Amino acid sequence: TRKQSDSPFPDPMIGKSLGSNGLTQSILLRSKDDMIVDENYQTLCIEWPLSIIYSPRPNFEAGLTPTENVITPPAVGFVLTQIISRRGPGSLRFLLERFGWVPKEGSKGVPRITFPVDVSGFQILRLELGITLEGFSNRSAVLSAVFESIRKSIERPLQLDLIKQYLAAGQLHGYFFSPRPPDSISLAVDSLRYGIGGTSGVANLNSNWYLMPSSEDNLGAEYMRQLVTNTLRTMSDEKNPLVSFRASAKAIYASSGGLIDQSITTPPVFSPWKVEPITGARYFVENRGIGATSYFKSLSWFAATFDLTEDLSPPSRNPLIPTKFRAPRPVIERQESWGGSRYFYLEDASAYEGTGQSTSGLKLSNLGTWRELQTVKPLGESKWKSWHVPPAKQGFIGLPLPVRPPEPSMECAFVVQLLSSLPLSFTSSQLALTNLWLLSFDDEILDLAELGATAGIAYETSLNTDGLRISFRGVSQTLPSYVRRFCRRLVQHHVKILDGSTKISESVYQRAISEVERSPKISKLQKEQLIAAVKQGSEKDIARQASFFLRCTNGGYLISQGDVLPNESMKLLSELQYVFREFGFADGFAVEPDLRSLLYRPIWKPRNASPCLLPGLSLISDSCGRIPR
Repeated sequence: TRKQSDSPFPDPMIGKSLGSNGLTQSILLRSKDDMIVDENYQTLCIEWPLSIIYSPRPNFEAGLTPTENVITPPAVGFVLTQIISRRGPGSLRFLLERFGWVPKEGSKGVPRITFPVDVSGFQILRLELGITLEGFSNRSAVLSAVFESIRKSIERPLQLDLIKQYLAAGQLHGYFFSPRPPDSISLAVDSLRYGIGGTSGVANLNSNWYLMPSSEDNLGAEYMRQLVTNTLRTMSDEKNPLVSFRASAKAIYASSGGLIDQSITTPPVFSPWKVEPITGARYFVENRGIGATSYFKSLSWFAATFDLTEDLSPPSRNPLIPTKFRAPRPVIERQESWGGSRYFYLEDASAYEGTGQSTSGLKLSNLGTWRELQTVKPLGESKWKSWHVPPAKQGFIGLPLPVRPPEPSMECAFVVQLLSSLPLSFTSSQLALTNLWLLSFDDEILDLAELGATAGIAYETSLNTDGLRISFRGVSQTLPSYVRRFCRRLVQHHVKILDGSTKISESVYQRAISEVERSPKISKLQKEQLIAAVKQGSEKDIARQASFFLRCTNGGYLISQGDVLPNESMKLLSELQYVFREFGFADGFAVEPDLRSLLYRPIWKPRNASPCLLPGLSLISDSCGRIPR
């Protein structure tokens, strides 16, 4: 047997126990030639060995046989990413951002899971996390926070419905909303890869998506829950993984010491620094800070007690993600023999009783008729109107949506336009204050926006010559609920600013100034006036301007598009009238805009609403298409 000293691998790869707690971590000096990585951001890397075997899932009920694909580590990694990388109170990201240990902007502070080694029976699970200079000086506490969040995730058994939601999110972003070729091309390639017929081939009765089990597959979801739980148990043991920090010279020399971790004073050319024999990288092995877990828990307790935030908590269900997707309602377009311009939606005939059922199992619904671009006034003399863009007309008029697969989609969009002529007469101060109101609402609505992004929902707010436009897109099952919550919080935002329960952060002013400076449509003099108005705007001025703008509205439009039935649109319109019941009666600010002028291209928020930016999506889907070109 070869001695340990003769091993071609450096000591940290063997996992020697140097500290009194038996735990070590390595610090790798990044190359000065690495110009892509910012020297202010370092990388925490944790690697665990796994032993998932590629085999058909076990039968949980007598007489049942596997009907879908084998669950692979990348599918498990996607679910793990949803658990570890989630946002909101009680999440790892929320606390690390609050302590300033990870960057808030961009995706550097998002835990990223990959599998550099992945074969049946042996895998390496790698978790990478970008940390700030402050985080590097408290690196042992950051590491303890990661392990504590993992242990919290399995503090109580994972709910089966929670796993189904994660599977549904993977199916939504990895298949339904992922840019890809038509199904005919995908099926042709899949027939070569998976065969035809049988229990898992193309053209079987189950219509499998091969990268993730369906959320409607109870056996697959149960097997996924077992694999995820076992993996989290493996990850929760701090003695299992290899831990390393890829750090810049600036971090090592100026920010290596904190309350827990010791400063590194030895230059990399001297011992105890070593040279990795394969890459030539210099590395340093140190003891993991004793008391790091207690230090992090103390900080979490103070944050939860004095900042009124929530400590680390297990994951919970997202009310905006359905565990079972409703099939898209197909559309029958007008034929030449029909009288009038009508479009019909079809619903499942099994939900109805009586006659009129078609041979295809579908039936026309009385609530499924749209008259093309017809104005509707549901409640007497109401100033609110409902419009619907027929699917066949999307090529000519409609809200521009992201590129989607060519098959029928369950995606829909809503545009809520609060009508007012006030923006036409805005002064520089009024425009700046109104924009600050909308930007501060982005921060206020961040929790709802993050939940919606995982569910495929995005929003946009923008001022135009006809008032305020609020756009939404998402799955037709849950988007109306999101719109209601969003608008209820919008009309209360200026009230909370006035009573002091909501504070406007300095970043709001910085974003407002940045938007003015980047705008190519504003003259230099106007930019100077707007920037001065932004700097002088107080919270009370912003709240008063928001209240004044809402009082100067005169009704509104609800424009629906996509997989929406008339009764669904009319119900939402009625609810929006109630939400805005205190506003919309300023007759002196009435406008009648052209429908096309309200359907300009939106800039969707939040930024991670794009499927390409959803954490873990790269594990189960190629965002540029399912088939390599």
